[in-house]
Amino acid sequence: MSLNVKEIASEEFGNCVQLEYDGTEAVVTLDYGPRIVSVNKNGSTNLIFNAVDPAIGRSHGHKMRITLDKSTNGIYCDNSPVRYSPMAEGVRFVQTITEPVQLEVIMDIFFSAEGDMTVEHSVLNKSKEQVKLSIYTETPFVTDGFVFIPQGEIITPERPSRILTLWNGCKWSDERLFIGDRYVTVHSEKTSGEKPRLKIGVNDTDGIVGFIGKNGNIIKNYTHNRNALYPFYNCSAFATENDGYLSIQMTSPFYLVEPEEAAKHTEIWKLHENHQCISHDNEKSIDSVLM
Repeated sequence: MSLNVKEIASEEFGNCVQLEYDGTEAVVTLDYGPRIVSVNKNGSTNLIFNAVDPAIGRSHGHKMRITLDKSTNGIYCDNSPVRYSPMAEGVRFVQTITEPVQLEVIMDIFFSAEGDMTVEHSVLNKSKEQVKLSIYTETPFVTDGFVFIPQGEIITPERPSRILTLWNGCKWSDERLFIGDRYVTVHSEKTSGEKPRLKIGVNDTDGIVGFIGKNGNIIKNYTHNRNALYPFYNCSAFATENDGYLSIQMTSPFYLVEPEEAAKHTEIWKLHENHQCISHDNEKSIDSVLM
């Protein structure tokens, strides 16, 4: 099976590249980004949320940003057009950022024989100085489902091994949040009235996050480095409900990146149709998705 790559013009997103491999389809923006604004399998419904993000005046979609040192103010990669080039089994998307540090943002997308999609996020240091940074990604989803993060295994019984962080203004008693013995899940409540953002972070030592929806599932695998330092109290994965969409965020450890070297964060996306009854507060049903 060969990868089909073509440019398309979207009224909503402008110029884009469409990638299709063995029933798995993804659409990536070229006018800004790169952002993955659509992903589906076998023609199913797009699971990516795409309403306009008021913070930047552009649509949502899977995106990356860069955290410099210990700053919580990320650099969004949306200011310049994106260059792309086909590779052996995928496509490379590149954008150059010149302020406040000259960096090159690279998103490589590959497909496996099973139809899984690998998304490699890289940041190349084009400046003349060493840069300390972390790569932060976010994937927003429609609200007909829930997002989950495993709490990780207990490594040393005599020491604490699980970290849960709650953002300012959030409550542990929030009805959208479920904390079980093995998973943390966040879902949307179909109640009237606007709700504040709910965001929780986890030191995801399992390296798994996921979205379980009515029209399909996306399970992501990545590597959590137990010996590295992560931003945000050493959490590597975050689940969020934003009164309109759900999202999963992930962050790499901090890297000291020398000139002409790169930091990298890799995610493997597994797309599945949802044929099971899976509940946000039933941990055995979540187990069944990961088997």
